[in-house]
Amino acid sequence: MPTTNPALTSGPVTFDPWYAFAEGGPVHRGRLPFPPADPAPFEVARWSVAPGTANDLDVHRSRELWIVVSGTGTLTWADRSTALRAGDVVAFDSEVPHQLRNAGPDKFHAVSVFWLPQHG
Repeated sequence: MPTTNPALTSGPVTFDPWYAFAEGGPVHRGRLPFPPADPAPFEVARWSVAPGTANDLDVHRSRELWIVVSGTGTLTWADRSTALRAGDVVAFDSEVPHQLRNAGPDKFHAVSVFWLPQHG
């Protein structure tokens, strides 16, 4: 059985430009250090929303978790909304529309962890 050097499959995650929101800001996709033969069951991205703007309304098959790093904003999902600030964590199930509007003075920064749900 081949072994993998844990020093090569652990450590900081690097991020590459992925896409940009129509008005809010850039999204960068994480390159996890795990070997292709044994990938993580999730992906990671980091993104920001400039003051006075919003990210794109998002709906997708994956489940998603946001970890708010800095800034404040108003999250709208389905037919609900709530205020978010640094340290908050929110989760979205598959196919639930969600969007963040930054009405604050500072850029909103978050990390997203997302994965496809496993159905029975």
